This record gives sequence, C-alpha cells and structure tokens, in this order.
Amino acid sequence: MAALPLRTQLLVVINVPLAVLVTAFLIYGFRREMGDRIRDKQIALEEEAKTILPAVLQLRPRGTSAIQAYLDSVCAQMRNADSPGHHIAVSLSDLVLQAKSHHRASQAMFEALRRAADSPSARTRLHDRELIVGISHSGDAVVFVSEDLAPVLDAAWSDLTRRIAGLLILAAIAGGMLNFVLLRVVTAPLGRLVAAVRQIAMGKLGVQTDVASSAELKFLSEEVNAMSKALAESDRYRAFQMAKARQIQQHVLPPGSPVEGLKVSSVFSPADEVGGDYYDVIPRDERRVLVCVADVTGHGVAAAMSTMLLRALLHTAAELEQSPLEMVEFVNRRFVEATLPGDFASLILVEIDLADQHLEYVSAGHETCFLIRQEDGLCELESTGLILGVDKAAEYESRRMPCRPGDRLLLVTDGVTETQSHDGPLFGRRGMLELVQESYHASIDSFAERLNRALVEFRRGAAPHDDVTIVMVEIAGNRARESARSHTSRDIGVGSGGPDF
Repeated sequence: MAALPLRTQLLVVINVPLAVLVTAFLIYGFRREMGDRIRDKQIALEEEAKTILPAVLQLRPRGTSAIQAYLDSVCAQMRNADSPGHHIAVSLSDLVLQAKSHHRASQAMFEALRRAADSPSARTRLHDRELIVGISHSGDAVVFVSEDLAPVLDAAWSDLTRRIAGLLILAAIAGGMLNFVLLRVVTAPLGRLVAAVRQIAMGKLGVQTDVASSAELKFLSEEVNAMSKALAESDRYRAFQMAKARQIQQHVLPPGSPVEGLKVSSVFSPADEVGGDYYDVIPRDERRVLVCVADVTGHGVAAAMSTMLLRALLHTAAELEQSPLEMVEFVNRRFVEATLPGDFASLILVEIDLADQHLEYVSAGHETCFLIRQEDGLCELESTGLILGVDKAAEYESRRMPCRPGDRLLLVTDGVTETQSHDGPLFGRRGMLELVQESYHASIDSFAERLNRALVEFRRGAAPHDDVTIVMVEIAGNRARESARSHTSRDIGVGSGGPDF
C-alpha cells in the first residue's frame, strides 16, 4: 500500500483528534442546551400555571362558566407561532375544564396531562406529539399548562446545525491555510529535493538544490548537495580510472597488420568502458604467426583484469616455443591457479604457417569460427576442448588444415552471434554467415565494419549485452579475382563437417 503524502498525514494527525474533540464538545453542548431549553420551557409553563391558579380560585365561587370563559380568554391570547400547541386544563375535584379556543380539549388530552403530572420529567405523549407540562395546585384545584415539545427540540437542532456549519467553515478555512503553509514550507521544498535526487539517480551527478523553508529541510538539502558533490567527484575519479584502463586495454591490442604476408582487420567493442574480450596477433618468426581471440566470462573491470592475465600467460607460452596445443594447456593450468572459482574463459589460438601454407588451431570451448577459403568454401573451426579455468588437467586437441593466399580467417566472440534485438531474436550464426556470403568479395576492413554495423542495426538502438570482437585475417597474395568472379553466382560452400547456410 502506498504511503500517504506528508501533507495528508499532517492534516490527518491534526484534524482527526480535533474533529473527535469538537464532536464530543458538540454532543455535550447539544445535550446540555437541550436540557436547559426543556427546563426553561417547563419553568415558564409552571409560572404560567401558578399565575392562572389564583384567578381560578377567585372565579370558583362564580361558577364554572366564569372559569371556562377565563381559560378560553387566556389561551386565545397565546399565538401558535410563539406557544405551539398551547393548552390549559383545570381540575376542580371531580370537575375538569379545558380551554376550547384552539380546539385541543379532549378526554385524551386531559389523561395525557395527568400522566405528565405523575412523571418526573413532566413530559408525556399524545398520539404522535410529545408534550411538556407545567403544573400548579392548591387543595383540590390543579392547573395544567402544556405546549408541544417538538419546537423546542427543533430549535435546539437548528442551533446545533448552525454551530456545525460554522465549525465546518472554520475548519475549511483553517485546512486551506494549513494546506497553503504545508505546500510552501514542506511539499514544494520536498518536491525540489525529490527532483534533485531523481536527477542524481539518473546520472546527473553534482546537481545542487537550495531549500531553506525550515531548519530540517535546509539540513536535508545541504546533505543532498554534499552527497551529490561527493558522487560527482567519485564518478569523475572512476571515469578517469576507467578511461586509463581502457587506454591500457586498447594499447595492448595488436596493430593492424603486424606481420608481412597477413592482412588483419578488427573490431573491438566492449559493452562497458573496458571489456572481457581479448585478441592478439603474435609473430613467432618470419613465417609463423599466432592469432588469438579470447572471451572471459562477464564484462567490465573484473573481466578486463582476466584478459590481461590471459595475455601475459599467452605471451609467456609463446616465448617458450611451444606448440599451440602446449600453449593452451600451459595457459589453462596457470589460469586455473591464478583466478577465482567461477572465472572462466573461452579461447581460440590459431598458428598460421605462411611458408608451408597451413594453419593449426586449438579451441578451448570458444565460439565456432571460420576459415573462408577462396576456392573450397567455408570450413568451421569448432571447439576442441573444455573452456579455460575449469580443470587444470583438461585435455585439448589441435587440428591442422591447409590455407592459401587469398583465404580468410574469421574469428569472433559470442557477443556477435548472441546480439539480441529489442523484440527478442538473436543475430545468430546464420545472420553472420549470410553477411559473409554477401560480402565475399569485399575487403576485410569493409567486411569487419559491415558486420559491426549490422549488429548495431539489429539491436535497433538497444545497449549491447556483451562485448563484441571481430577479427578478420587474410593471407596476403593474389586472390585470383578473375577466378572468383566466375563463382559470383554460387553461394559460399561449407567445408567438411560444416553446415550449409
């Protein structure tokens, strides 16, 4: 359940207890005023009865007609608007006389008056009417003066209604003033603080805000400003360090074509400032050259550190004049010893012998790569062993195949085939091979850029989820362009063991 705004909470905290107290006060005041009004009315009726009784006693010797005329005269003077339901009755021993001027005289009326005389509250009911009665007596003479109680109650309710309406108006005015004050002192300043925090959360570090509506909010504003400034400074330092790390990572990458007889083109695109992909071209002598592409699990700083470790191990193994198989086994043993459990890497290492025109490769669980032959189509360079970092005693297999001038070697990491579009599908190996077919006669620089551009377009503006590395190596020499043109109408074939595409 969402929390209520501070303004609402303050209004509730202030108004609910106040409303309870005011309600209790109104109920108490209403009951007290109701009792006072009823007592005042009863006293007034008793006083009237006491005034009538002496006159009745004086007229008694003159007979009932004189008394009846007096009662009618007195009752007739009472207007219904001032004394609603006003009625007078007299009991003289067994004789009962009632005023007839308002036509309320009846046996039922007199019985109701007698019941009121016996009641401590001096109140009674007659049909749907409630009466209040004032009584005065002397000897066997009793005077009853009654009025309807409903107007008294109505007057009390009307007075209560006016009080409630007045209190509601005052409450609305007070609530409006409180809302205005809270808006100026609390809500608006808090809104500015929230906006500043949101900008910080969105990466706009260093943003400052000025809130001084209260000591507490000013203190909070100063702390937010200090936090924003500290975060900005920390981010600048981190960015400087990451830029330095990226420069180092870029610096250790090989130049475009470090060996005569080979043309090398590459795309290195980390998902973060630094990445977990690594590639290298290492000349062994005048006729042999090593080409390596590796992919460490994850990306970012930790993965970049592992790539530096791989590079150091690989260059150490190259200096020991080991075969590609021995190099991968050496690198795996040292990688297992130097890394944390759960740190793994895939690697493909290719040694190209330009003199004997063959290549030998070892793939430690790496993404399938390809040798694109000028005459014989496409040959897959599949994995020949376990990924690095799992088992020190892992065994690998090396494979050897011929290569000739004009042949091309396409080495990639899984960031190419696993590039994902915004609606879910992956670029996949098929997408890459279709581009290979379309760009068969393009230069290796053009192909690498076209493949990278195709990945960017496939993502449709989405950020990459993994590092992308593309290395295209062409064995220098005459690619027999005229011969190649005779095959433009056919698709590139797939070497033994490879699927059609």
